[in-house]
Amino acid sequence: MPKETLLTRELYRKIKSMDKASMEQTLNNVYEMGAKEALANAEIDLDMDRLRSEIGAVNGIGEKRLDQIMENIKRNIAYSDNKT
Repeated sequence: MPKETLLTRELYRKIKSMDKASMEQTLNNVYEMGAKEALANAEIDLDMDRLRSEIGAVNGIGEKRLDQIMENIKRNIAYSDNKT
């Protein structure tokens, strides 16, 4: 599938004539657009029961420690969901 040309001659000329501040702003905008698109397309399939059983199978992880680990995981997942 041919990729769409993103850098046209007109855009190339504009970029060449930018000062440092304009270039930084443009690059930040491109970065933000990419980050938002990546987050929109990100899909995490996390089976908490399977994760719990696999962590619990590690030698030295007892039930209390496993509960603490799972609580930390759940809290961090909730934090990242609220952050976006």
